[in-house]
Amino acid sequence: MVKAVKAEGQPKRPMSAYFLWMNDIGRAGVKEKNPGASITEVSKKCGEEWRALGDASKKKYEKMQQEAKDKFEVDMKEWLENGGEEAMRQAKKETQAKKDKKAARA
Repeated sequence: MVKAVKAEGQPKRPMSAYFLWMNDIGRAGVKEKNPGASITEVSKKCGEEWRALGDASKKKYEKMQQEAKDKFEVDMKEWLENGGEEAMRQAKKETQAKKDKKAARA
């Protein structure tokens, strides 16, 4: 997986509906039912519960995700218009320079 270049001040991508649910009630509910569970076990149980969750329950989080996505798109457009493109080019140059330096050492 390639790590995306992140420029300073760049808006963060919004969380998915699953992560919004997990942060809201999912993780806490699983930990309550399985107090001694490891992080990986909690993640697996959360995934099972999310898949078992009804469409009506998921709608709330999907709506929240869509609102966050819309806000992100507006923020990203605004950031790009206010010098974000130049900041992104600079961040890519710096990242490439670090890669080149690391490759030269190897």
